[in-house]
Amino acid sequence: MNVSLPNIQHALHLSNSDTQWIIVLYIVGYASILIYAGNAGNRYGKKKLYLVGMAGFTLASFLCGVSSNLYALLLGRLAQGISAGLMVPQGIALITLLFQNPEKRSMALGIYGSIAGIASVIGQLLGGILPDQTWINDSWRLIFLINVSIGFLAFFAVYRYTPKDDSSVKSSISFMPMLTLFALLMGIIFPLIMGPELKWPLWSQLLLGGTLFFVLLFLKKQQELQQRGYPTLLNFFLFKNRIFNIGLLVALAYYMVQDAYFIINSNYLQNQKNYTSTMTGIAFIYQGIGYVLASVIVSRLIQRYGKIVILNGLGIMILGLLFHLFIFNTQFLDNDQLHALFFFYGIGCGSVLPALMTLALKDLNERFIADASAVYLTIQQLSICLGIACIVGVFLHQKESIFLSWQHISSSYGYSMSLSVILLLIVVCAVACLPSNK
Repeated sequence: MNVSLPNIQHALHLSNSDTQWIIVLYIVGYASILIYAGNAGNRYGKKKLYLVGMAGFTLASFLCGVSSNLYALLLGRLAQGISAGLMVPQGIALITLLFQNPEKRSMALGIYGSIAGIASVIGQLLGGILPDQTWINDSWRLIFLINVSIGFLAFFAVYRYTPKDDSSVKSSISFMPMLTLFALLMGIIFPLIMGPELKWPLWSQLLLGGTLFFVLLFLKKQQELQQRGYPTLLNFFLFKNRIFNIGLLVALAYYMVQDAYFIINSNYLQNQKNYTSTMTGIAFIYQGIGYVLASVIVSRLIQRYGKIVILNGLGIMILGLLFHLFIFNTQFLDNDQLHALFFFYGIGCGSVLPALMTLALKDLNERFIADASAVYLTIQQLSICLGIACIVGVFLHQKESIFLSWQHISSSYGYSMSLSVILLLIVVCAVACLPSNK
């Protein structure tokens, strides 16, 4: 999606805000259901919910692929996100359930992680190649339609070869907290995306302020319910742990940068530097290769050197973003320089990202891990939304400025990269505050 977004915008004649919604609605749907998906798997069966999620994702991909207008595409993207949020936790849970031997389980989870890394590289490449195909009209649709065949094969394989698991929890599941979370996320994200394009009308300011007020009320109500012994969406005992709180701050700042980086650079290369989507997809492969290589190496170093490894990775990322400004400011962008730059930045990402969740959860008691993981992943998705709304919003809506300008680079790109650097510096400060053995 990140690489294909400029093609979709041109094909459907979308505004800048419309393109943000294509990404954000998927993430909002994903985040809204993710925190309850694990409990739902215990209630109804992990295999059953995985199949439901895979079927839903496949059908939603088909809807996106044949959509004739923005609203159908956005509906499909929301359905994709909800289906993915239902499916992904079940896949990981099934691995841990089916492999009881600790060594085999670690091997299976390692294979899962490796495939995820390889898939991200292939996804960037296909996101570039498929929209450039000439044998079909509106070839951007292929990035969705390819999921139909893959989803069918995955559905059949799981249905045929994965043993059925028995549901272990008989308690009921309330949908109201999920709907509340969805409404609160939309109340925050909607004015942040639409406000800049509409010159921040009064209603957008009131909606954002009112939603933040209701978020505080929601958290207070949840805390009161927990004190009375009722089940709640959040376990507030988690927030008494200093390391976990720092880990959430790190995730909030880091993930705001993560996805925004791909969207901004893909857009800038294709719309400002005259790169095709295929050329852009190939360039991002180097970032993926750097990420995979670094993540493999870091997994062996993090236990020995702790936060020093993460700080070095963050330093590489910050230098990489500064190099972006320098290299992109040339009149003729050299492919070799661009590929080396993306590879360098990928090494930084691979040195940081795989360790972030472990860093946040490392100091918690085992009985809190499941709740903490759900909170962390929800913050992760919210951060991505905020990054798209704020950093990508700056890139899309910032007018040319005399305060931050170069000869061959737009000030909007400069502002968005500078904001990313500031957020990464916040991550550096937060990680530096951790005890030296963390």
